[in-house]
Amino acid sequence: MKLQIDRIPEEGLHLAVEASSEILGLEDDPVFSEAGAVFGQLYAQRVEETLVVRGTVRAEIHAQCARCSQIFSTTVKDSGFLRDYSDIEEMDEVDISEDLREAILLNLPQFPLCNEECKGLCLQCGKNLNKGPCSCSDGDKIGAWEALDNLKL
Repeated sequence: MKLQIDRIPEEGLHLAVEASSEILGLEDDPVFSEAGAVFGQLYAQRVEETLVVRGTVRAEIHAQCARCSQIFSTTVKDSGFLRDYSDIEEMDEVDISEDLREAILLNLPQFPLCNEECKGLCLQCGKNLNKGPCSCSDGDKIGAWEALDNLKL
């Protein structure tokens, strides 16, 4: 996504931009994948020898839930996008693709959840508890920290 500097007047310019989801580089990511293009509602303004670009950037992403492992869609958004490009007098255009990519990647959830009430998987049998209870008895279920509870120090 390149901005033509000579098309941006001194008072600034509102831009609606769209970049291919390929700029995100999520092809080999085990948790996230692209679901659509990267969009931006930006305002670009020349200030002396600097181009300032600010606005909102968003992208549709497919993610794997950290609790139940189901794939779901979500929108990742950076409403505080702000970048400046120095020494623009010697340039005809500025490529903002890497900055759009960075804005989305930095806002990916650390532990993506399909919804806040996700019950996850049974620790014993692996059944998705969102689809109903499993047949494991409560006595058979082992908590993630139970082995540490029995540790004698």
